[in-house]
Amino acid sequence: MFLKPFFLILMCFLSLCAQSMTLKESWDSARLNMESVQRAEQGVIQRQEQKSRAVGALLPTINGFANYTRIDPPSAAGFSAFTLTKQYSVGVRLVQPLIRGGAYSGLQAAKENVLLSQFQKDAQELELFQTLISHYYSLKMIQVDVKNLTSFLELTKERVSEIRSRTKIGRSRRGELVEAEAQLHAAESQFQQGKRDLDEAEKNFEFLTGKKAGELPDFGPVPDLSKDQSSYLSHLKKRPDILALEQQVRVADHQVNISKGGHYPSLDLVGNYYIDRTGILASSEWDAGVVFSVPFYQGGTVQAGVKEALASKRIHYLTAHESVRSAERQIHVIYQNHLRLLEQLKSLKEARTKSEEAYKLNLKDYQFGLVTNLDVLQSMNSYIQNKRSYDSLFIAGHMSYQNLEAAAGVLP
Repeated sequence: MFLKPFFLILMCFLSLCAQSMTLKESWDSARLNMESVQRAEQGVIQRQEQKSRAVGALLPTINGFANYTRIDPPSAAGFSAFTLTKQYSVGVRLVQPLIRGGAYSGLQAAKENVLLSQFQKDAQELELFQTLISHYYSLKMIQVDVKNLTSFLELTKERVSEIRSRTKIGRSRRGELVEAEAQLHAAESQFQQGKRDLDEAEKNFEFLTGKKAGELPDFGPVPDLSKDQSSYLSHLKKRPDILALEQQVRVADHQVNISKGGHYPSLDLVGNYYIDRTGILASSEWDAGVVFSVPFYQGGTVQAGVKEALASKRIHYLTAHESVRSAERQIHVIYQNHLRLLEQLKSLKEARTKSEEAYKLNLKDYQFGLVTNLDVLQSMNSYIQNKRSYDSLFIAGHMSYQNLEAAAGVLP
């Protein structure tokens, strides 16, 4: 009889512990759960196959062929191949490209595209991590805030209950009771708003990780910045989205060479092996030759393609340059904000401590009639508000630090 309740309590405890996920555990779950990362992985596979196609364009092709021709008999049927009104041939044809304008650049572009897709996959993971940071700490912030609102609601109920009792015996005015009841309704409204925010935050967390949002673990002190700003800026060179943008410039450069290849001649080696054929060459089993083609005029399409490729390369270059400047600005802003946040957190911690002390003193003085109920409610409101602000800023400090690490491309 004793073991069954103990077992149930133990299972509930283990279940709650299993749902309490750290940021690292949440990140591992999000990587496995989100389709965006899976799409990026398929993008790598897609580019690898495109590379195989580019290699295949340089290799020989072997095809079987067959043709059948029926002709109108000539009016003067002499001794010639055209005496046969029904002609056919069956064989195997090999075509080996020798010179193809832009083919080698196409292969190089395909190789660069494989590397680009890998950078893009890493960049997608970094973007997912940054999104997770926002939702993870927002969830924790709301969880803590709901606890504070619950405390606020309970304290307000205690005030209403006490003043109601005092009003009945004439020790408090009716106006004080109405005032406390008004605050109770306001506290209930804030609590319900907090519950709605919590439901939304839990759904966002579940969407990203595929896991039910349990009570997140408590955090330690807000980390100080052990590295200077230049250290974070130096990491930008390895940030995957920056690498991807720079890689796009290299791909675009190869695309320019591919477009220029339209101006160049092509040369193919062609060989045929005949299994069966008719006509005067029926006894010949094979032939081989070269096919040379020189483009003279194509309506300006090739030159237009070259100019388009050059413009695309310039666009990618400008995008990469702008993104680097934007990332540098982002790190500077987050770094400076985190330093200011640490100072603000110290001041707000003192405000929370003092307001709590003031509330307890006013509550004690109220028992002796030294202060009014309004004074007690005001000090209680100040205490709860400062506590909510401090707790929110405390969690925001952890989020700020993780955002700074992620801005430098650092993953868990």
